[in-house]
Amino acid sequence: MNLQDLQAFVAVAETGSVNRAAARLHLTQPATTRRIQSFEAAMGDGPLFDRSVKPAVLTALGSHVLEHCRRVLGAVAELEACTSSSAGPAGELRAGVAHGLGEMVLTTPLDVLRRAYPRVRLRISSSWSTELIEAVRSGAIDFAIGLLTEAHAVPAGLLRVPLGAEQVVVVSSSREATRRDGTPWRLRDLADDGWFLNPPGCGCRAALVKSFDRLQLPLQVAAEVFGEDLQLSLLSHGGGLGLVPRRQFDESAYRHGLRILDVLDFQLGATVTLIRNATPGRFDPVIDTAEQALRDKLAASP
Repeated sequence: MNLQDLQAFVAVAETGSVNRAAARLHLTQPATTRRIQSFEAAMGDGPLFDRSVKPAVLTALGSHVLEHCRRVLGAVAELEACTSSSAGPAGELRAGVAHGLGEMVLTTPLDVLRRAYPRVRLRISSSWSTELIEAVRSGAIDFAIGLLTEAHAVPAGLLRVPLGAEQVVVVSSSREATRRDGTPWRLRDLADDGWFLNPPGCGCRAALVKSFDRLQLPLQVAAEVFGEDLQLSLLSHGGGLGLVPRRQFDESAYRHGLRILDVLDFQLGATVTLIRNATPGRFDPVIDTAEQALRDKLAASP
């Protein structure tokens, strides 16, 4: 096998399409297909793609091979960087951002990176924090910014770098902050309300479900709506409850029609966290800069 065939396999696996992989590699579709065929022939142990479905997906063997290929390409990039270290880091830096943190991360911090490292190309993806942790572990991305609770586990070999505390709050347009007598609400008081929540996969939603289950209470989901800002918009026009990071609530245009509820038996703390590989790499200075820019951004936020 050769390095170009390996690169083609990774490109097809990551983009999910020969055409998109060809565009990434600046090749024709037939040339990309030939490289994939050559790579699969060199492997020889079994099919790497399940072509019985459209589009084709990786087999279990293909997923295993993909992780190793990413490590090989990373090692080659590290070797190439040794000869051009005086010019500073260069190449494609893959970053993941947790849902709900996009506005905070994709503004000032990334502007800082672009100015400091003009030879670095940023490729940003967004997902749930749990999935981002796995993506860093597998080598699919170089680092991630997640919103982590105590339920999130970071495997050995990765660094969990806390950047700032975040409180996740319960909000409502139809209830006051406390009960009429001034005492806090309890989840039991809220059991009949409908919740506007992210779809399954959200760590904050999982914590809320766990709390309701512990009390043997039903959780009434009024709607599964992707994105906290849309949830706040819907809540501001009707009843129900939502769950949102406090920082996002404070910056939302819909906050004036909503109230944060004082809920005695549901206090969810989270931490904006940078997840990166513990092994030194060529992009370490860039990730260090991103870390400091994010710290500065969080410190400046109300």
